[in-house]
Amino acid sequence: MALRTRILLGAALLLAPTAAQAGWSEYTSNISEVDACNQAQYLMPEQAVPQQYVLKAKNGTFRCKVRWSDKAGAEPSNLPVLLPAKIRQPIFAGGWL
Repeated sequence: MALRTRILLGAALLLAPTAAQAGWSEYTSNISEVDACNQAQYLMPEQAVPQQYVLKAKNGTFRCKVRWSDKAGAEPSNLPVLLPAKIRQPIFAGGWL
């Protein structure tokens, strides 16, 4: 009887929905602000929705933190990633930017 109870309890735990999670993912890039934020989003769980971005640039490195939630009704921030006011144009851009 105890074994059957354990099996039923284990099956119930496997079928129960998991609790919603929220957290931060962070990535530091030497390439660009956009690369840092893109890579930080890749580190989020599969069904997570980005809700806030924090971007810091220092000495040629860019750190982006993304706050995410996988709650059922989570709404995306719909705000653009705010980049620094002055973005250097790469040498190879040749006037395209």
